[in-house]
Amino acid sequence: MSSEAPARRTFTYKTVGKLEIPLDLYLPKDAKDVPVLLWFHGGGLLQGKRNSVSPHMLRAVQKYNIGLVSADYRLAPQVGVAEIYEDVRDCIAFIRKELPGRVGGKEIVNTERLAVSGSSAGGYLAFLAGLYVEPKPQLILPIYPITDPLGLFFTTSQPPALGGGEPDMEAVKPFLDVHAEVVASNERGGKRDGMYGYMLKSANLADLLKMEVGENTWRVARMIHERGLPPAYVVHGDVDSAVGVEQADEAVGVMVGLGLEVRYERLHGVEHLFDKQETVELEKMYEFMTKHLQRDVEPPSYQEPER
Repeated sequence: MSSEAPARRTFTYKTVGKLEIPLDLYLPKDAKDVPVLLWFHGGGLLQGKRNSVSPHMLRAVQKYNIGLVSADYRLAPQVGVAEIYEDVRDCIAFIRKELPGRVGGKEIVNTERLAVSGSSAGGYLAFLAGLYVEPKPQLILPIYPITDPLGLFFTTSQPPALGGGEPDMEAVKPFLDVHAEVVASNERGGKRDGMYGYMLKSANLADLLKMEVGENTWRVARMIHERGLPPAYVVHGDVDSAVGVEQADEAVGVMVGLGLEVRYERLHGVEHLFDKQETVELEKMYEFMTKHLQRDVEPPSYQEPER
């Protein structure tokens, strides 16, 4: 089922001090007026890199005639979730305002039609984009997302995810220094890749993200009533050992309760990272995306329900 990967172009969307933060753009052949799917990688906001795009998403570029953007962002704990959200906001602003001019104009890529996706921690960033970026994207597509770093899953010590071994608690110590150099990615296989396992065992994601106790800004389900969300398609497996499925359950439940448009593909017996397999297509998710990125679909709006 594999096919030739689309060509990639890299742009710096933001510079913080001396740190350049890049994104990759993949366009279909003979691109014309294509909408944009922005995807953020996982890793607990602690590790990872934009080149970890799943095969189904790379295939989607040609199959669904979209421009795919995969973006890096600054990593915690050297920055907190507030600064990481700023990267999300600034990345979307760059896409909307500057990206068309870099690739030949809106006749090539139409950034007024934008979907935001992400996997795991990236799915969390997709939710934050849906809550706080204005104007809101047309839709969000969170895949096995984190939704609440202060939820039970992340405040209870967890066994190693995905059948892995115990984390090397000593190896990650250099990356716990909040005054260490700020980075926006790390290469796969390095010692920083132990940060997620360390966090699960230590049950301290909120601390690493500099979240204040009692502050609900970064707790997705608690903010939907106030901020609203665009249409959402959420995918999560019910035996996920890296992000408990109750994280998605809670956010989806609030959307349903408020009458917001949401589709939930809650997959039975499916683990974290399942969509890294070559055979996975997530066709229903892309059908939902295609419907909401049509040219005649109005951008989402939200009015808080009457109390």
